[in-house]
Amino acid sequence: MIVKTVQLACDPVRAFAIFSEQASAWWPPGRRHTGDPHSAIAMLQTGRFYERASDGREVELGVVREWRPGERLVLDFYPGSDAAHPTQVTVRFDATDSGTRVTIEHGPLPASEAIWNQRAAKFEQSWAMLLPALAAYALEHR
Repeated sequence: MIVKTVQLACDPVRAFAIFSEQASAWWPPGRRHTGDPHSAIAMLQTGRFYERASDGREVELGVVREWRPGERLVLDFYPGSDAAHPTQVTVRFDATDSGTRVTIEHGPLPASEAIWNQRAAKFEQSWAMLLPALAAYALEHR
């Protein structure tokens, strides 16, 4: 299990919106799955989680399993695996005196344990890029 945290200088509802509804704005170009640095990344309350390139190509990134604004987001996560072997990402948004602590817990589901064991270090590297990008965007757009 990977556990990472980042502090955002905004309330939990805003932090949730930045993470989920503005992912296209903060998600690093080097971590886009369509190869298009200007792609749109969408996490929808209805369950869809995908990336759409400028030319219309789409890549399914997972499934939104739980959507509780300002509290919690749970994703079946396909990057580094696939739809038949998703990992799971749980994102918690906890109010602090200085804003919101965003905690990412990323780990295997039963179907993805073998993949997880092979790719955990790459998942760790990805979160090490994603969370600073999230924090920088949130700071710039307070």
